[in-house]
Amino acid sequence: MKNRHYYIYIAAVLVIAGLMVAVALSKRSQSIEHEQSQSVEQASKTNFIMDTVVEIRATGVDAESAVDAAFAEMERVEKAFSRHLQDSVVTRINQQAGQWVAVTEEVIVLLEQALHYSEISNGAFDITVGRLIDLWGFGTGTNQVPSEMELDEALGSVGYQGLEIDADANRVRIPSGTVIDLGGIAKGYAVDRARKVLEAKGIKSGMIYAGGDITTIGAKPDGSAWRVGVQHPRESEELIAIVELKSKTIVTSGDYERYFIDDGVRYHHIIDPESGYPAQGVISVTIYGAQAVDADALSTAVFVLGMDRGKELIEGLPGYEAIIVNQDGNIWVSSGLADRITLL
Repeated sequence: MKNRHYYIYIAAVLVIAGLMVAVALSKRSQSIEHEQSQSVEQASKTNFIMDTVVEIRATGVDAESAVDAAFAEMERVEKAFSRHLQDSVVTRINQQAGQWVAVTEEVIVLLEQALHYSEISNGAFDITVGRLIDLWGFGTGTNQVPSEMELDEALGSVGYQGLEIDADANRVRIPSGTVIDLGGIAKGYAVDRARKVLEAKGIKSGMIYAGGDITTIGAKPDGSAWRVGVQHPRESEELIAIVELKSKTIVTSGDYERYFIDDGVRYHHIIDPESGYPAQGVISVTIYGAQAVDADALSTAVFVLGMDRGKELIEGLPGYEAIIVNQDGNIWVSSGLADRITLL
């Protein structure tokens, strides 16, 4: 009798164990089906933001909505930092020059970054050049060569030292008559913000192309590095180099991006804050590094500094590399970039 009870007990245990295994397998099957329903997708969209064509590619779960969110963030940054938009904070600062203006912590941080690059470049990068840019007509659609008298007057409003930042009270002030222009740093910041949105959405592989500003997330979907071309500054259909990127950024500034010809002379939009004229000596600068906001400011600073002083600045900055092309077509590549670049 005891044996019979024992066998019944064993049978019951086996039945319960079988049911538990069946339930576990069912849950596993449901988990697999859920994962499959969240399959990885690729998305690629193009938009016109910050006066340039922007393309965003992303691979991941719900990549399309991630790309849309990244574009929305870039549009938000443009609305905040473009001096050509009436409701931007930069417009408000310029309109109230000479007075303290309340701003957000985000504005404080970006202005502090701009001042940092002004200081380490001895003023080669300077966001107070707005009046000079206007004199040359860049951004207005009507270019002209200003007179020496006009340049002298505008130069009196230039000088990053006049920008005051009160971080404790979240307010800034610029001198009366000064016009700030964040065109040399805001696009890089927008690209960085878009990248952070994509990463927060779970994107592990992606690229943001915003004219001369290019940043990548991870590697390409197949695991290989992104291969990004550096445009030839005089032959628009040709490249001078290919750079391999994995979670890195390159930003290029060139005299071929926005320029006009007057009496046989090329005048471009990268203004030397000291002379008031377009910077001379260099025709293209590409910066390689981690953050687009830093690379953006550095590409302008190095362009204005020229080959020799630009090389000195870059070689003294850990984490950032450069490709500099001078007006004779000579190409210099910084020491830390040699194994990541193919010159063509």
